[in-house]
Amino acid sequence: MLHVVAAWRLFFGFIGSSIFIYLERLMVRRDVRHRLVWAASVMLLVVGCGRTRSDQIAVSGQVQFDGKPVAEGTISFMPVSGTGQTTGAQIVDGSYATTVSPGEQAVQITGTNVVKLEDPTEEEVSRGITERVDQYIPAKYNRQSELRITVAADSPTHDFDLQP
Repeated sequence: MLHVVAAWRLFFGFIGSSIFIYLERLMVRRDVRHRLVWAASVMLLVVGCGRTRSDQIAVSGQVQFDGKPVAEGTISFMPVSGTGQTTGAQIVDGSYATTVSPGEQAVQITGTNVVKLEDPTEEEVSRGITERVDQYIPAKYNRQSELRITVAADSPTHDFDLQP
């Protein structure tokens, strides 16, 4: 157990290791009162630190690549101003729907295909790996995206027709 504490301290510093030790003591002690207090504290922290989503606008649309709907993928919206919440959604059969902060948003889109491995290695076979996931949307639409939209209540639909 000492090596786990040392690794925890290396990654998260003294405070992180103190929390880990406290959690370990809670598990060993089996003191229900302490567990309830700890769980309530964590819940308050999680609930209390969340931003209200009342300023969010429902946005939906279609995503196509090379004239065909993106079967599976993700779409992310990041406020250009730096204020507001970054949000994302799954793309399923070319459609997405989510809530987004109003204003100008940078957009990143990925599309994935599941491909069966034609000649898996022994290690892949032993681990049960028979397929891989390929991301086929070019970087100019995700990591290096310059896509931008303006989100407003009067324009909730944003479609994307991406070209190779």
